[in-house]
Amino acid sequence: MLHQLEAVITAISDAVWPIFLPFMLIVGAFTSIRTIFMIQGKATKPAGLKIKNIIGPASISLGAMIGTGAIIGVLGALSKFSASGEVNVEAMAIWALIGACIMVPVSYAETLNSKIMGKSPKEYIGQLITPKLGMVYAVCFVALAVFGFGGFQFSGIDSVASLVTSQFMGINLTLTQRYMFIVVPVIAVVAALVLSKKHEIFMNAMTYMIGTAVVGYFIFFTLFVIKTSGYIPTYFAHILEGMTNPVNGFSGIVLGFVLGMQKVLQTAETGLGALAMAAQEADTKPREAAMISLIPTVVTVVVSIVVTSYIASYGINAGIITFQGGAAERLAEYFATAESITGIFGLVVLCAFTVLSALTTILGSYYYMTKLFKENHINKNIAIYLALIILAGTLAVFGANVVFEAVDLLLFVLCGINVTALAIFTVKEWKKYVISDDNQDQRKAS
Repeated sequence: MLHQLEAVITAISDAVWPIFLPFMLIVGAFTSIRTIFMIQGKATKPAGLKIKNIIGPASISLGAMIGTGAIIGVLGALSKFSASGEVNVEAMAIWALIGACIMVPVSYAETLNSKIMGKSPKEYIGQLITPKLGMVYAVCFVALAVFGFGGFQFSGIDSVASLVTSQFMGINLTLTQRYMFIVVPVIAVVAALVLSKKHEIFMNAMTYMIGTAVVGYFIFFTLFVIKTSGYIPTYFAHILEGMTNPVNGFSGIVLGFVLGMQKVLQTAETGLGALAMAAQEADTKPREAAMISLIPTVVTVVVSIVVTSYIASYGINAGIITFQGGAAERLAEYFATAESITGIFGLVVLCAFTVLSALTTILGSYYYMTKLFKENHINKNIAIYLALIILAGTLAVFGANVVFEAVDLLLFVLCGINVTALAIFTVKEWKKYVISDDNQDQRKAS
């Protein structure tokens, strides 16, 4: 039954995305252009960046964005591209970056407009379209962030732990042992932080974990690039060949673009409304909040697309990465590629990055849940959240992938609703928020 449901969800997702992407690109570009060149100048005042205001929103956004999907998700897309017959799978990276150039301004527009309205996505969707759709958005977001993305994180941590125990300890854990000794401790750590109900502890944990993970990962990648500098021209040659002469012709270009855009939306969360919610963490002006939102977006795109595709490309060329097997096998090949160049240092950094970034993504999903549902129901929120992550962790180990297959479909639903609401705002509603001629920062009642 589950396999049939997975097949149906996958078929729907595969049919919807080629139609949805042009919508996202056109409406997203339209919304961004109107926001940046028209609304920004009339509804906001210039604002500079304050360091104290960057830490909170950037930590929440970056922590929630960068997870195991930055490696496992991109490897999965490259594997799918390779399975279609494409040889130069690196071309997917450039399609993703082209899409990012269009979609990153949407992150700016999303945050700016949300700040202008003074409302979260659930609230402005309810106001601009209908409250029922706002609730649909909230439920789908929780399903995606806590259940879908959370499941990916548990899968990543499980894969890393299984890899380390089998290769370095000679121990092959059973499914039950993996669940008890890997998933349960992770749930316990997350539960302890959430049940503390102390925002400062929660934020400090997010900040230190994601900061350590990203800094370590960039140090590792810098060392990897230096040691493989002779391969850089080959990498770009493969990208150019894959773009200009794809094996499957036009269909290969379409698939590369679709896969690339899915990874941009999935990892950078452009158009989902997550950045707008994270912007509520600090009392920032609209332009300042919008500029802050670009930091985690750009860092995430670089980490997930550029770094992963380069290392994977080198591994393919060296015969280490074959894309045979599932996610765990692909991750093992990726780690082996890193170890072949940077030794045990690279392996340790990748393990730490995977675990820490996974933890911050799981924690970040709780933050979003508190922003989508009433904070005075905190005990109820915690209970639902813990129930969802326990279920996600259980499914991640014991192999029911139906929820994970629904991630791309949930992305379509959420982005479609949110971007449509923003487009409506930029067409007519924004005029209610124009700053008066005497430069007093007062908004007209909506």
